[in-house]
Amino acid sequence: MSSNSFVSSISHIVISSKPGANKDSDDPDAFRSVQFGTNEQSQIFPSNAVKTAIYTAYNFLPKNLFKQFTRFSNIYFLVITVLQLLPQVTSSNGVPTMVVPLMFIIVVSGVRDVMEDVQRHQADAEQNRAQVQKFTFSDGKARSFHPATCEELKVGELVRVGENEELPADIALVASGSPNGQCYVMTANLDGESSLKPRFVQPELCRPPYRDCFPSDGQQLTAQATTLLSSVFIECEPPNRSIDKFKGTLVLSETRSLSLDISHVLLRGTHLKDTPWVIGVVIYTGDDTRVRQNASETPIKASWLSHFINQITVWIVVVQVVILIVAVVVEAQLVGSSSVQRNPFIPDEIKDSTFVDFVWLFLAYMLLFSNFVPISLQVTIDFTRYFQARAITNDPGMRLSPSSPSFSTSSNTVDKKHVVCVQSSELNEELGLVEHIFTDKTGTLTCNRMAFRSCHVDGETFDFDEKDGSLLILEKAVHEVIVGALNPEEAPDKPSRRRNTIALSSFPFKSTPMQRFLINLAVNNSIWPSASSTSQASTKSSKPVKKEYAGPSPDERALVIAAAQAGVELCDRNNTRVVVRVYGKDAELEILHLFEFTSDRKKSSILCREPSGRIILMTKGADSVIMEALSESANKPSTVLQAKEQMKLYSANGLRVLCIAEREVSADEYRAWNARYSALKNNTTRGASEEELAKIISELECRLTFVGVSAIEDKIQEGAPEALEKFRAAGIKVWMLTGDRADTATNVAHAVRLVSADMRLLRLCESSSSWMEGSKQDAIDFLEKELRRAREESELGGSDSNSSSITFKSGAVPLPKARAGLALLIDDTVVEAVTGFGIEKEFLELCMECESVLCARISPKQKELIVGMVRNFCPDKVTLSIGDGANDVPMIQGAHIGVGIAGEEGHQASDASDYSLPAFRFLQRLLLVHGRAMNRRIAVLTLYVFYKNVLLVLPQFVYGAYCLYSGQSTYFDTLLQLFNIGFTALPILVFSIKDDDISARTVLFYPRLYQDGYHHVFLNRRRFAYWMFEAVVGSALIILVPAELLPLAPWSGTGRDNDLWALGMAQNLAVVVLATSVLFWWVVTFAISSMIAFGREFYGILYVGAITNALLLTFFCCITGLTPAFLPKVWQVFFAPDPRTICRERDQLLVDFSKKKSHETIFPIDQEDTI
Repeated sequence: MSSNSFVSSISHIVISSKPGANKDSDDPDAFRSVQFGTNEQSQIFPSNAVKTAIYTAYNFLPKNLFKQFTRFSNIYFLVITVLQLLPQVTSSNGVPTMVVPLMFIIVVSGVRDVMEDVQRHQADAEQNRAQVQKFTFSDGKARSFHPATCEELKVGELVRVGENEELPADIALVASGSPNGQCYVMTANLDGESSLKPRFVQPELCRPPYRDCFPSDGQQLTAQATTLLSSVFIECEPPNRSIDKFKGTLVLSETRSLSLDISHVLLRGTHLKDTPWVIGVVIYTGDDTRVRQNASETPIKASWLSHFINQITVWIVVVQVVILIVAVVVEAQLVGSSSVQRNPFIPDEIKDSTFVDFVWLFLAYMLLFSNFVPISLQVTIDFTRYFQARAITNDPGMRLSPSSPSFSTSSNTVDKKHVVCVQSSELNEELGLVEHIFTDKTGTLTCNRMAFRSCHVDGETFDFDEKDGSLLILEKAVHEVIVGALNPEEAPDKPSRRRNTIALSSFPFKSTPMQRFLINLAVNNSIWPSASSTSQASTKSSKPVKKEYAGPSPDERALVIAAAQAGVELCDRNNTRVVVRVYGKDAELEILHLFEFTSDRKKSSILCREPSGRIILMTKGADSVIMEALSESANKPSTVLQAKEQMKLYSANGLRVLCIAEREVSADEYRAWNARYSALKNNTTRGASEEELAKIISELECRLTFVGVSAIEDKIQEGAPEALEKFRAAGIKVWMLTGDRADTATNVAHAVRLVSADMRLLRLCESSSSWMEGSKQDAIDFLEKELRRAREESELGGSDSNSSSITFKSGAVPLPKARAGLALLIDDTVVEAVTGFGIEKEFLELCMECESVLCARISPKQKELIVGMVRNFCPDKVTLSIGDGANDVPMIQGAHIGVGIAGEEGHQASDASDYSLPAFRFLQRLLLVHGRAMNRRIAVLTLYVFYKNVLLVLPQFVYGAYCLYSGQSTYFDTLLQLFNIGFTALPILVFSIKDDDISARTVLFYPRLYQDGYHHVFLNRRRFAYWMFEAVVGSALIILVPAELLPLAPWSGTGRDNDLWALGMAQNLAVVVLATSVLFWWVVTFAISSMIAFGREFYGILYVGAITNALLLTFFCCITGLTPAFLPKVWQVFFAPDPRTICRERDQLLVDFSKKKSHETIFPIDQEDTI
């Protein structure tokens, strides 16, 4: 093969499967066979160009109009506009006046869509036009790279990526600028994790002769690459969504093939770090890349308000149709009556009305009642939500201060980490309805800044001093011996419990097992020394260099740092070896296999070959899985029992516990096991499952020898205890979901005040497990028994006639009004039992009686399951999930409201959330202050918009009694159409953005004010009905009073009678004044004066204004019409004040709440009803 043909052929790949395979396909026949040397099918795969924009200059108008008119309200008002053109029914002389508000709404929505799509176009252009180094053949000898755009890349082409550059496609690594074939990538854009991850060239390609195909600068291919690479091909899986797994095989020859996994692949969207360059072959482009496969939209979440408005709109439409039918039927009856037939003033065409005439009349009334459905409601709500979101983002009380420990100066994360980001303003009002909060522990309630605090090894317990890397021995006997040896004069006469610092380097028994313990901490992980610290250490310098470590797990970083400070330092690692410095001497271990930690396995292991040739398996993980895998013969029962007791002490102090174990694997056992494992793993491209791999790995992770226990501290987040205390006071149930032990979860819950000292903790996870092994009825009986026992032990007293109860199939369990709160502690086994028996409803009835629920040893899948359980069985409860890690994303997206924290684990949680916070403590202000206020404002907005529309329209129906229900309008059509978007739009918009009934200080001091939201005090059917009653009363007054009294007024100075349009102008004036006065006073003048700015209506205003009776009647209508609105408020303020009224009055009096000693001193009402 010539060099020309080789370079031409190497730039493409043959794929044996169809492109764009199913994202979740497990069909082994769909796997791609990537063959260097032909380009026959490369064009069948998608382009590498990214297109997220929705519109173009050519399709925007039809496409956007189609989108807009899929909304019922827009279709409705389009029909009204068409009806205005019909001479038989028009009330505007054929002028489509409704087109003005309709076009206003369409234009506003269209402009918003354009602005959003322009941003998408700009983002697409930035990605597609990004420069990359693409392989080409420049002449007969040189094989160099030349610039190209990202969108020009095709499957199979070689691409060179430099340091800090973004990967333009999914590529399989071929070469790296690092001597050991290693590189580092930041995957923050993909999975939200800000820490670097290592990736490796397949070890075989790092050895001669393959390594010699690429010079040290990576700018060219050597001549010998032609022969070597022409026979190499790759088998890889079809496109899918998995960003942490990859199945593939590198085939070097017919007899030699090597497996490829995610560590050999660089994904699009990641950034190359701490590596000069890499070269890879493109395996996925465009929509086939992992980042595009995961580009599914965030689940659409509709707020409770949206459902409520939809229901009310349906009822409004039904009422409108009924009124139209009534008007038409009454008109038909009147026309057929003898009095009308004999009346000479009524035209004959009315007397001789046919069915068609009644249809036209129905349509005419439909025009008159068109404003019954509020055209301005949705656009007003959208504007309100936008400005509310801006208010949240700009709230100075929800920003991290530079003095905060969580403050970061990193330029790429400063916005996310320091301010609140509102990503779903459609849920603003939902923040005031939350009844259940599901929170992660690590990184959410705690800082996720792990620090090694203690360990238990060989029966001895040590505390760790991270300042000088010393271990503080706690065992009394050893303490006395060492103190006496080092300082005989200070040796105590009697045994004591004091601590003494012992430098590990001089520790008398450092070799075993302490050395094995520390080596396990240093080696058994996915941590590596950062490239910067490694390069500094390799240079000759007299100054000691403190190593920095990178990796995805804060826990593992803390363990590695502790081991290094104690004398066992991780110096270097790649995918085949790891170098540790043990007390100053370097030792190289060959990595045979590394089994990383997963939430299902709950442990990690590494299989190494020591320099002596001994094969050792090092394992660490949760005590529940490590203890089950221990060998009975290799471990003393007393040692294991002592370790278990120490783990309880660690958990009692809120420390995170890991068990360390190991075992020696014989060469024969390893060969036999590895043959089976390799055969299975290399066959993963043909259908081997992860469960099969986990099963064969577990066969190796058994018969372990116990080494020790590590304890890590994670400090409590600043302000988290205060926030949780306020949530409990607000009546919000908080669920803490964590993977830690039950004891650790319990003590952290006490530390963050999720469980107070006076609360009784019901521990289901520590009860007898016999109920889990019995029948469903046994489980129900057990829940009943535990509930009775908890009530008795918490000394709540006997039941009374006012007690509530939980009903089980076996009977009712009475629950008296508790004098002490109840908390529930469960673990993963309880969740499995509850879901297995199908007793979710009974279980949740028990949970509803608890203030807090602690869930220990919960996996990410179970987090999502618990949230879904509450949503499914308690559909009227609004849930909120908050977390900071990628494993919290399903839980965040599964709740009604998802809140992410941009913390130490990256920003994937915040990217997938509806609201992103810098820290957990800001959640209390988001809910109690902004959530409550926005819920109230939007509730009043909704009620007011329906109120003013009924107030406007209903007089037209009442006036039908004066005109034989002939469909005559009393309003000037221009004033009628501008009522919503002109006269009454600004006041309610300002109200819904800025109005506060109670100050933020007061709400935070009395959190129970928040209960008004989820009890739907501000918006419910009863309240809506009363507002409609007010509108009906006002409508009757607005039409009846002027219609009856205005004709009695003296003639005007012009000598003309007060005709229909004078009545209509007086009526319109009364409607505007009454509609604006029901909530506002200061805007009345503005609203009235705005009416003067219109053509011929101006003269009608002057005419009516000259009639003293008209002005007096307007004043009388407004005063009388406001009576139903203000009488209940007056009664409430003077005779039956509720807590909200009292707080509002004290706000107005500027009472300093911080000086009050108790709530009882403020509210002179019964204790059970106090805030």
